[in-house]
Amino acid sequence: MEKILKCFTIIAFGCMFYGTAEVLGRGYSHITMGALGGVAFLVIHELCGEILAGRLRPIEAMLISTMFITSSELLAGEILNRYLGMKIWNYSTLPLNFDGQICPIFSVMWFMLSLFGIFADKGIRRYIFCEAAAMAEKQQAAADTSVA
Repeated sequence: MEKILKCFTIIAFGCMFYGTAEVLGRGYSHITMGALGGVAFLVIHELCGEILAGRLRPIEAMLISTMFITSSELLAGEILNRYLGMKIWNYSTLPLNFDGQICPIFSVMWFMLSLFGIFADKGIRRYIFCEAAAMAEKQQAAADTSVA
């Protein structure tokens, strides 16, 4: 149950953050973009777990999240914009776009936002999930065990 609650919290933060960023950036957003932002932040959260475990470097996590976000944007764009005709975004005037749904300019932006996501996840883990305190307790217990 705790894992589900954490996932819901992470998705909610991602929805709110991306929706707010989009409104500030272009003046409006769409609910589907909030949902996509929430799922993207959940992926970043899981990648941060790999960083904390020492299995991934931050730059690698940023690259993986950029690839995930860009591919999700393509999939969502093809379904929502092209198939359903919702016209939520259109990159067809930007250089090197693919089908008007993705382009390198936005992939670079996703890369930079991924870094912000990593820092945001660290704050959420520390101040909302109180994981820093739990990790410190585990380290202290391990140190006490090795001394005894």
